[in-house]
Amino acid sequence: MARRSSPGTSGPSGTRSPARAGAAGRASVGSWAGGLYVSLEEAKKAAARAVDGLAPVIKAASREIHDNPELGLVEFKASALLTGLLEGCGYTVRRGVAGLDTAFVATSPWPPRGGSVEPADGAAGLCPARPGPFPTVALLAEYDALPGVGHGCGHNFIGAASVGAAMALAGVAADSDPFPGSLRVVGCPAEEGAVDGAGGKVALVEAGVFDDVDAALMVHPGSADSLSGRSTCRVALEVSFRGKAAHAAGAPHEGINALEAVLQTLNAINALRQHLPGTVLVHGIVARGGDAPNVVPDDGIIRLYVRAPDPDGIEPAAEKVKNCARGAAMATGCQVSFREFARSYLNLVPNRPLDEVFARNMAALGRPPARSASDGRGTGSTDMGNVSHVVPAIHPYVAITRQLGAPPSHSREFAAASVSPEGEEALIVAAKALAMTCLDLLLSPETLQAVRDAGPNSGDTDDSGGPRRGRPVSGGGGPI
Repeated sequence: MARRSSPGTSGPSGTRSPARAGAAGRASVGSWAGGLYVSLEEAKKAAARAVDGLAPVIKAASREIHDNPELGLVEFKASALLTGLLEGCGYTVRRGVAGLDTAFVATSPWPPRGGSVEPADGAAGLCPARPGPFPTVALLAEYDALPGVGHGCGHNFIGAASVGAAMALAGVAADSDPFPGSLRVVGCPAEEGAVDGAGGKVALVEAGVFDDVDAALMVHPGSADSLSGRSTCRVALEVSFRGKAAHAAGAPHEGINALEAVLQTLNAINALRQHLPGTVLVHGIVARGGDAPNVVPDDGIIRLYVRAPDPDGIEPAAEKVKNCARGAAMATGCQVSFREFARSYLNLVPNRPLDEVFARNMAALGRPPARSASDGRGTGSTDMGNVSHVVPAIHPYVAITRQLGAPPSHSREFAAASVSPEGEEALIVAAKALAMTCLDLLLSPETLQAVRDAGPNSGDTDDSGGPRRGRPVSGGGGPI
């Protein structure tokens, strides 16, 4: 079994504590006995106590982000708040990651993976595909809001839970020998597709942030405690028509009506629905349709989401939607162009062994989660899906209200529930469950190996029963 050298800690006289020196000498990836905590379960209890001690700070962070909602890619206050908390616990923070001003990566304050590693008896270590035997675990933080309803998706809860778990683990590590592995907090802006260029995790994946990560975890607030469900692939499609302005009463025949092209496109999409699989969803808004009733509109814009269960289905569906617009352009004489106004999302496929570990920790906290209702196919989309195609990942839900008639997500009522007494109780439970699951990955070789063996995208299969690997859909942001 591989062993690592540890800097240890000093006693009051500046010499190394004999008890901790002995623990460090015995510690290995397979049998961690760090400082005060001689077992994984004791370390978990310590992490839960640390979260309790940090509860006022964690709740205050959630409330501060809730009270100051910021749209995607401009979450400067939220990003500064969370990185400040992490730096206060010793994390090394890198800002502006992947060219996104409000993205960040924070690395654990204990010695990183690798260090001084000495293989014993020719052992290759737990992670032979990695540069060292120790794992890197990532906690993902979201913090962007929605237009109009603020934190109607509860991303204040997500950011505070992940950072709270990381702060607690830093405290546990300070009372012990450093964990045999690294913890990384990844700040992920613009998950909501409400702004141009949304999809921060897609950019972070493309920038290689997850290339050396063994597992990625986050929680989402909901109306029930449940395991990770599936999500859909999503293309954010903008359709633009260019016509010709004219006086709507005096010379309408000299104009080319772009609004008419918009309306015909929407009618054609409605007619198309009966020819699409039931799992394909198309919905959107009219973003522009003219300026004055007495002017023939010379430009019209539709913004649409096209969703499908997997990468193989999304591009054909998007192409059929484009054909509706092409037909409307031909009928009205308009010119039509297309672009993806946000990055494309892949379907979320959770790592089931990791999900089960999280479930056991939730059960230990008195809240055993149900299996997700969307375990077959979900309808929403998240850029966590892109992460799940490159690294084992989970996206479970923790209930911020369990009453009948709970408010729906993406509403002002849901935003209020995220900072209610019940919501804040759930926040502390979520931070504990995340911290405990990180410890399972860092301190249990068997757990880590099971997660790695299942791999990313582990719950999805193709027609032959083998894993269905995601392929990128059309890149977002540019003309298509």
